[in-house]
This record gives sequence, C-alpha cells and structure tokens, in this order.
Amino acid sequence: MAGSVWATLRLTPRMNAVDLAEWVFLASLLTVVLSISQFGIKPGYMQEVSDRGKDARYAALRVSLLMTGTTGFVAGSVVAAALFFLRYLGHWQNSAVLLWLPLFGLLANLGMMLHTDLRALGGARVLAVIAAVTFPLFAALLEFTLRGGIDPLTAFFAAQCATSIITIGYLGHRAEVMRHAGVDLRFLRRALLIGLPVMGGLLAKYVADLTVSATFRWSADATVAGSFGLAVRATEPLMSLFIGAFQMAWGATIYQWIKQSADGAIVQRFSARSWWMTVTGIPLGILIAAPIIFYVKDTTVTMLDCMFVGMMISRLLAFGMASSMGFGQTLQRNYRVGMRLLLTEMLVSITVLPLLAIASTPWAILAAAA
Repeated sequence: MAGSVWATLRLTPRMNAVDLAEWVFLASLLTVVLSISQFGIKPGYMQEVSDRGKDARYAALRVSLLMTGTTGFVAGSVVAAALFFLRYLGHWQNSAVLLWLPLFGLLANLGMMLHTDLRALGGARVLAVIAAVTFPLFAALLEFTLRGGIDPLTAFFAAQCATSIITIGYLGHRAEVMRHAGVDLRFLRRALLIGLPVMGGLLAKYVADLTVSATFRWSADATVAGSFGLAVRATEPLMSLFIGAFQMAWGATIYQWIKQSADGAIVQRFSARSWWMTVTGIPLGILIAAPIIFYVKDTTVTMLDCMFVGMMISRLLAFGMASSMGFGQTLQRNYRVGMRLLLTEMLVSITVLPLLAIASTPWAILAAAA
C-alpha cells in the first residue's frame, strides 16, 4: 500500500489529465490480459498444495512458473503492440512505457505464482514483511528514474520491474525452486479444470473494470478523465490495505477451515462476519482518499471528484464481499455460479455504461457504482 500511495503523491502532480486516465486504463488492461495469461492456475495450485502437502508441490510449482512466465511475457508484448497501434492512430499518448510491458508481464506472473505458493503455505505475514521492506527500495528507484528525466508513467513501471526482480529472486530462493527437478504436466490439467471457471469469472470482472476505465478515458472530456484517474489512484490504497489484505488472509486459511469442518460451518460463520467490511470500509475509504486528493490537486476539489471516489469505494467493497460470500464454491470446487454472476455484471457494463457516459456523466458514475 505504501508504494501505491507514494507513487500517487509523487507522480500525479507531474501528470496531465490524459496521463492519469492512461495510467488507470493501462493498469486495467494489463490486469485483464495477464489474468487471461494465467489460465486460472492460482486456485488449482492452492488446492494442490492443500491436498498433497508442501513437500509434494515442487513439480507443480516449477511447471506453473514456466507456463505463467512465458504467457506473461507474451501477454505484455500483445498489450504493447496494441497500444503502439493506437499511438500510430493518434489515440494513445504515452509510448515510452510500452517498451517495459513484456518484462512487466513476465515478472507479474512469476510474482503472482510465488506469492500464491507462500500464501498456500500460510506465509501471509512473510509477504507483509516483504512489502514493508521493498517499499523504500521502490521509492528510491522511482526517485532515481525521475531524476534521470524519464516520464512519470515509464518511471513507475521501470521501478516496479526493478523491485519485482529482487522480490522474485528472494521468493524463488525461499521456495527452493532450483533445488528440485522435474515438472508435473498432469497437475496443469487438474489445475486448469478447476481454475478456468475462476478465470472466467475474474476475467468478466476485470473486463467490466476495463470498460469503466475506457469509458471515462475516451467517452468523456479530459477533465472527467483526469478526475476519474485521480479517484482510482486515491482509492487504490483501500484495495491494498483493506480488500487485498482480507483476500490474502481468506485465501490462506479457507482450505484449513474446510478441513476442520467439512460441512462449511466455520467458513460460513467467518463469511457472515465479513459484512463488517461495508460498515468500516466506507469511512476508511474516505479517510484514505481525501488527504491524497487534497494533497495532489492544485485546484478546488469538485463534486465530480467526490462522485468518482464514492463510485470506486462501492466497486472495491463489492469485490471484497464477493470474495468471502462465494465460499460455497470452494467447498464444492465448482466456480460456475460465481462466473455467471460476474458475466452478468460485465454484459451490463459494456452495453449500458458507454451509452450513459455519452448522455450524462453523473448517471454513468451512479451506474458504475451500482
């Protein structure tokens, strides 16, 4: 979270409205494409570790790293090529950052897999320590790139890549990936059968988010686009601190709860308590976003800024709640119901939201929040 806040505070004053909108759109686009490139392997791997134990996971981990690393590099290259084409057509402003995307895709997928491995082993606290340690490194690298005259968006991705290389090196050493030989191709088939519906649901969610980003980037004027971009950056710490931390803890413990209570009673009890996320998340989101916006904005905060912040808080809390309330899918190892719900959200977003944005920005914001 600290890295996200620092990047927002340091980079936002250096960006114009279009830069902010493209930052948000690029983040959403990478999330969608990298999600596709992972083929839903994460839940399958976590269940593999839960079923077979940590000492039998190495072949599955190695083949997962090989597959996701390759597909991540390809995914980043595809995004870069597509945006270079938009640049050629005059619809994209930041081109230097695109050269970093293949490496970013590779590192993002490797990092995801190693983080998943540590979470499956109950190492959420270790990940929190790593995040705290790498923040000063990221901040220093960001300052170094900015002082080197690199544009803000490129500086952000360059610093992210450099920090990820160090983190992945440590996690790979800790997981003892290179000390064990062999790959488990049969695991891939099992993991993909479990994970593809999960990927389908997440992909639908990410496409809905991408639609929101694209709508306010190209279906509105630069002022609206900039206000939306600022709101996304200001509420991102809520995702990291509140929703991300909750999901990390939930994913690391849900399989243990299922083992302790096969009928799901324990999971159901803790899932019901997650309604407190809404009660505490709304004021927490406002308390996080307000100081950031007041700090980085050199003009008066408008009602439009407040509406965008409210929209983002609503979407983030809904995403966090869905993570816990779908525990029945984990018990049954069948994620098709959740996928259908998220597909419905996606279809509504891509059909209704752009039309509302053309007619009225406030109505589009309310629709996205709902």
